[in-house]
Amino acid sequence: MERCPICRARLQEGPVCSRCGTDLSVLLSIETQAEALERQAVVLLSAGNLIEAQRVAKQALQFRRNPLVLALAGFLTQELIAEGSRIFERLLR
Repeated sequence: MERCPICRARLQEGPVCSRCGTDLSVLLSIETQAEALERQAVVLLSAGNLIEAQRVAKQALQFRRNPLVLALAGFLTQELIAEGSRIFERLLR
């Protein structure tokens, strides 16, 4: 978070806005959790664990709607649908 969501002042060090005095520690903690989940989703995808990556990406989106994670979640959904279709086609043979 670069700016205070209350007064739009540029944030300095620490969780309290230097202009309006708002304690942003909870919001900064949520942002940190979202970033950790976003990284975890990418790691899971790179390991080939699509289902778990999708679960973690959806969890990250509950904290913050990041364009990268939105794209990742969409990609994972498409990949899981395609994988399910391939399995279904093999079963029909």
